[in-house]
Amino acid sequence: MRPFLCRTSVCLLMAGLLLTLAGCGFRSRPMVMKQAPLPDEGNVCRVAVLPFSNQCGYPLADTVFYRIFVAELLENGNYLVSQEGDVRKIYRQMKVIIGRTPDIEQIRALAGRLGVQMVISGSVLEMRDKAEYGRKLEPSIAVVVRILDGESGRTLWTTFVRREGRDYRKVMHFGVINTVSALAKRMSREILEAWFEEGLHRCSE
Repeated sequence: MRPFLCRTSVCLLMAGLLLTLAGCGFRSRPMVMKQAPLPDEGNVCRVAVLPFSNQCGYPLADTVFYRIFVAELLENGNYLVSQEGDVRKIYRQMKVIIGRTPDIEQIRALAGRLGVQMVISGSVLEMRDKAEYGRKLEPSIAVVVRILDGESGRTLWTTFVRREGRDYRKVMHFGVINTVSALAKRMSREILEAWFEEGLHRCSE
């Protein structure tokens, strides 16, 4: 089976641009592009995570990465994350299609109703863990994750990362990641660690 890759020109352009800016190849940490400062100098606790979009065709790629990422926010950031059901309810009320990022005014309305300072959205550009023509392929994932300001609705930070299971190979193959769920968990932690290094703070409430 062929790997599920991004098929849209928009995400291909974004991925290509970010890879170029990153110098291409494996980086020690995800690339964080800052468009504007975080609210309250990064001291936030109340966060909403929007349903991720699936830009790669891999079944449930958006759901897999979204739920793992939310779990890492709770475990490693101690954030007060809005319930998925509450977010989806507001989507229905605003008639926003799941998988599409609301516009600025809708982001502001959603953040106001949920009482959050920060909104996170994301897109899965690539995900694979299947065999191709009889060859076993190690899992790979590429994602773009954005931080948006709840008050203004503007995109503040954009983060890109692509990893393969073999990126974590150590001596005698120990450390290789063999499933997309394990890879998504590792990548989610790396994204959060990069954000913390750039100035986002863990919630202390």
